Amino acid sequence: MPDTRPPGDTRYFRRLMGTDVDQALAFFTGDYDFRTPRVRRTRPQAHWDFAGVGDERLSLRSSRFLVDLRSDSRVDDEFVVAWMRSGSSTLTHDGTSYDLEPGVPVVLPFAAAYELHHRDIALNLVHLDAAFVRSVVGEDDFAFEPMRRPSAEGMRTWQSVVRAYSSTWLDVDHGLTESSQRDIAEAFASAAIAAFPQRDRWRSAVTGSGPEHERLRRALEYVHEHARDAIGTPEIAAAAGLSPRGLQQSLRRHLDQTPGDLLRSVRLDGARADLVRADRDETSVADVARAWGFGHLGRFSATYRARFGELPSESLRSR
Repeated sequence: MPDTRPPGDTRYFRRLMGTDVDQALAFFTGDYDFRTPRVRRTRPQAHWDFAGVGDERLSLRSSRFLVDLRSDSRVDDEFVVAWMRSGSSTLTHDGTSYDLEPGVPVVLPFAAAYELHHRDIALNLVHLDAAFVRSVVGEDDFAFEPMRRPSAEGMRTWQSVVRAYSSTWLDVDHGLTESSQRDIAEAFASAAIAAFPQRDRWRSAVTGSGPEHERLRRALEYVHEHARDAIGTPEIAAAAGLSPRGLQQSLRRHLDQTPGDLLRSVRLDGARADLVRADRDETSVADVARAWGFGHLGRFSATYRARFGELPSESLRSR
């Protein structure tokens, strides 16, 4: 049957299935770089299947592998969002083990080896080209914080985009123009950026492994996750298990910041990220400022310019 899709439709479609474990490992290793995989059967006859539709920016996939699989893995050029449909899965990264929860999406480790233990696993996956996501963000070194679940608002954002665009993307019998493909890929990239915690530079700034360092990391983590909310020193201190004075002393000692300095800095970074990727015809500087807790537009603009060397309106127009 001839391909009736428009010339700009560059999506590919793959669907495979079988019972041969070696064939499955050869296939999955090509995409997920399984290293020294170890397989144990969980039933008399193994089963695996895979389906995916993608282009150079975005791929939507589903896979199932009904065995007990242990392996090291690594993906270097794509951000992979995964959520489990059935089975069990434990991923170990940087010394910490994470159990996947049914229906809860996470971003898998990027450009770093991790260990996986899947048992009778069925997964949905979204692959996003890392260079494309970074072009949407406007940061060449952007990355997600691996294995962190989204907030409730982030979950709604992600699920909304999955529901809105998946059926259109997966329907390869109906063509998409190049611009439509890009719009859908941008929708998924923007939803991921909004939904999932980003790899924070502060992690490398907080060195040490003592109890104080761990409490400080909890404080910073809380600020990054709740910067849009009406929080202040008492809430940050409580999240870290510190008194307000203890938080102030710890921040000053390790980062030379006050709680107010920290919160303002994180909010400015968040506002800049929103402005850079926003549509200037649908977004205003005032809307972004209010969303990040800046009530006075003039002070926000002055502080923003001092931090980034340009006005918020210039960042909004830069896309």
